[in-house]
Amino acid sequence: MDSSKQNIFFTRSKGFSLIELIIVIVMVGVFVAIAGTRTHTGLSTFREKVAIDQITSDIDLVKSMAFAKRKTISIIFNDQEESYTIYEGNTLISDFPNSDNGTIKLDNSMLKNVDIQSVAFGGMNTKELKFLPLGDLESGGSILLNTRTISIESISGKWSVN
Repeated sequence: MDSSKQNIFFTRSKGFSLIELIIVIVMVGVFVAIAGTRTHTGLSTFREKVAIDQITSDIDLVKSMAFAKRKTISIIFNDQEESYTIYEGNTLISDFPNSDNGTIKLDNSMLKNVDIQSVAFGGMNTKELKFLPLGDLESGGSILLNTRTISIESISGKWSVN
């Protein structure tokens, strides 16, 4: 009798077979791979949006500063170093918000993979965005950031993102 009870016990034991465990592990792996791919794409788009917000808010701030101080203030872009610097006349504004001694860098860990492709202002395609003492923009142009373009209108300094 005891041996039959033991056989019944082993046939009634509940658990997962090795094949069931392998199937679950493979399915989890597939889901993780899909989620990882989507997360990377989502992060790139998010980082690009953050960089656009940073640049456009700094453009608005510089325009306001030029008007308030009645001085010429410029943003000079450096597409090789993925950064831009703020100047009042020829003097660096070292305490500009979110800057490292007047330079805002887009190549930090938060904004990695964000690339300033090109910058062109005025007829000579300079990299300087200059706001005059009354807040007017000397000449408009565009900034190509990854796949998005920030266009800035002459005189008004109004920007749009395409």
